[in-house]
Amino acid sequence: MQVTQIPDAAAFLTAAAPVLMRDPAANNLPLGIAQQLVDRPGSYDQAHFWVADEAGEVVGAALRTPPYPAILADPVHHGAVDAFVAALAAAQPALPGVTANEPWARRFAEGWKSATGVGWRLGLGQGVYALTRVRAPRLVPGAARSATADDRGLLERWLNAFGDEALQAMPRDEGDMDRAIEARIGPGATAGFTLWQVGDRPVSLTGWMPIAGGARIGPVYTPPQERGRGYASNLVAHVSGRALDRGAGACYLYTDLGNPTSNAIYRRLGYRQVAESSMIVFGDAG
Repeated sequence: MQVTQIPDAAAFLTAAAPVLMRDPAANNLPLGIAQQLVDRPGSYDQAHFWVADEAGEVVGAALRTPPYPAILADPVHHGAVDAFVAALAAAQPALPGVTANEPWARRFAEGWKSATGVGWRLGLGQGVYALTRVRAPRLVPGAARSATADDRGLLERWLNAFGDEALQAMPRDEGDMDRAIEARIGPGATAGFTLWQVGDRPVSLTGWMPIAGGARIGPVYTPPQERGRGYASNLVAHVSGRALDRGAGACYLYTDLGNPTSNAIYRRLGYRQVAESSMIVFGDAG
């Protein structure tokens, strides 16, 4: 099996399509990152892309935007995971971790340990959810509105708070966050942030972006003092419904499997779990 590095995001989406589009729901994370880099090439300082092929057939796809972990799509052939272990151990021996659906994440982690001697631990387990029809939640006060440049300070505070709460195991790059905000509220944005607002007070936030096969929803953040009032449910239902109305075949989002409340909320809206994703951190004893 051969691993080939692909020069850019557009070429990656074309080369990896047989793998990525085999299951857009399960592969919405690599699809979304690659699409973001096509739409806004400066979204990350660096980006690396690979495909694995066997006898001329593409059977695996992976990408990385340092300092973040590598991301693997669900492979067509399990040997693709082993091929990526060998290729990345040679090319990026300081790799901090990997994010992939199970069982591929743990297969990569065990292969990495065998190849490098570096242990691993589970940083975060997430549910991958998909929706094709919204179930309306109980209505609450307020309405949705698009975030604008005037909301930048709020977006920065809430996205930092979301990272502190939900993504503690992931490396942080403030420059990437600034670019991500600009990509969603700046000129020519193809994605966005939406706020739920009660009177003149924003109370909840989510993001959205179109990708091949659907739309990615998230992150979703509500400040602690505003939780339990249905604001996030109404916001996610609104944004998901608009994406479907605009032609998305499905909406996708990630949830923390350690948070039963958020998982139950999304299921009530019509989301169903299609995969379990693990963010693996290298460097600790397994």
